Amino acid sequence: MNIRTENLSKTYKRKNSSPVFALRNVSVEIESGQKTAIVGPSGSGKSTLIQILGLMDKPTSGKVFIDGKDCFLSDDNFMCRMRKENIGFVFQFHYLLADFTVFENILIPVWDRKNEYLKKAETILKEIGILERKNHFPNELSGGEQQRAALARALINSPRILFADEPTGNLDRVTGNEIENLLFNISDQNSMTLILVTHNEELALKSDRILKMEDGGIK
Repeated sequence: MNIRTENLSKTYKRKNSSPVFALRNVSVEIESGQKTAIVGPSGSGKSTLIQILGLMDKPTSGKVFIDGKDCFLSDDNFMCRMRKENIGFVFQFHYLLADFTVFENILIPVWDRKNEYLKKAETILKEIGILERKNHFPNELSGGEQQRAALARALINSPRILFADEPTGNLDRVTGNEIENLLFNISDQNSMTLILVTHNEELALKSDRILKMEDGGIK
């Protein structure tokens, strides 16, 4: 899916203090199937940008188009449907539910139709190498296994856009490389648009394109 923004800005107002400008007039286009790394110092607006691109937050001003659709002119039902059917997220922390098994966690995005996805969930777990851990709980997994489970959860709805926010930030170098390879291989195999935020220069260089952010804007 193609993503395009026009003059995207995000301002956080604070009581008795100056406003914080997280994004400043960001206009960018990301082509369908492209792997894009977003880099920049902490506080430069990287995470804010992908949260808005992923329709998890709304801009103060500006527009986001996904496949030509002006998303923020649409109602909340459209955005919920777009997130559910087309968008996957992987974060620095896995955010797995502690009282659910790996298998149950993966099925959460499709819980209302989970019986239709049982076979697919097993296929994804096998592909990412933790099928034998499907009945374990998150606290019984290593950090790398937890992140693999989080990736599986993001993939269960066959997203056309996958966002990854510092996906290897909490992992050691070897495990991080394994997760990186999974992200790129899976996005290749499924022709997904991959957008990742990272401080890892080696990871960024694997991408088709690097966007550098500073003070809320694209350099």
